[in-house]
Amino acid sequence: MMTRLALIGGGENAASFSTVAPRLPNLVFVAVVDPEPDMAKHIAASFGASIMVNSLDDLLDQHLDAFDAVLILESSCSRASLAIRSAEAGKHVWVNSPLAPSTKAAEDVISACRSANVRLMVGHSLRFIPSQQEIKAALTDGKLGEPGLLRMHRWTESTDQSNTDDIVMNQTVDGIDLAIWLFDGMPTEVYAISRPSYVQVHLGFADGGMALIDDARTLPSGDGYFSLSLIGSTGAAYADDHHNRNLLFRGGDPNAIETDQGSIHLTSQLQEFVAAIEEQREPAANGVDGQTALQVAEAAVASLESRQALRMIGGSYELV
Repeated sequence: MMTRLALIGGGENAASFSTVAPRLPNLVFVAVVDPEPDMAKHIAASFGASIMVNSLDDLLDQHLDAFDAVLILESSCSRASLAIRSAEAGKHVWVNSPLAPSTKAAEDVISACRSANVRLMVGHSLRFIPSQQEIKAALTDGKLGEPGLLRMHRWTESTDQSNTDDIVMNQTVDGIDLAIWLFDGMPTEVYAISRPSYVQVHLGFADGGMALIDDARTLPSGDGYFSLSLIGSTGAAYADDHHNRNLLFRGGDPNAIETDQGSIHLTSQLQEFVAAIEEQREPAANGVDGQTALQVAEAAVASLESRQALRMIGGSYELV
């Protein structure tokens, strides 16, 4: 069975997927949607896609039977509406994280996909990085015991967007999803602090476990840096990407030398998405996972605004 994909948006970022398709014999990119005709043509050429259109409506009106699923890389504000429109047309949906701008919008996407009986997967990439997969496997096998303390640090390129609410909802949400996945449950308490271009989120879990997530947008121009350490009741694990980032200090601002991390996590995600379609099952990092991460992220934003912790009470987070 061959799954035919249409890629929606993403601009130059879409190019990261162009090296993935040749590795998956049961997947092919057949269409590209981008409002800029030149960009659509450029991206389509890199994928070998024959269909280039400027909007999802054009794709559905003119090429409805040419594809089976969509890969939505468009900006977060429009992902929910694009996902709903695709589901209503009977197309399986992969959405880059975050799934939607709010838990309510995420629920609308989930409902649309369920009604149409199509698969919905959220691109929480951190789950699919090999080192994180190894740590999850060690937890599942009991090699680390019960997770106790998780510390995550993510350092990305400085941008004009220093609003801490945006950092939480568009970036920290992936770290939140990873913590929930590793602890295998939602946090019972959420607390967050910030300064310009920096957020720290504290998550408390029912069994006494805790996660600390640092997110900073202060790195010199380059790719990014990520590190994770987890202390369990019988063991510990540490993973980072030091080999992908070198900082040179010669006075003044440091220079960041970028090296390639590869695209194995993208390959793994698309493999899982295609497998879920073929096997007619829920994919890993599904819509509910995306909505759950958003719910915790919204609690973190509420904590930043109130300077108080929130506790899970009756299925929702409330100030304490």
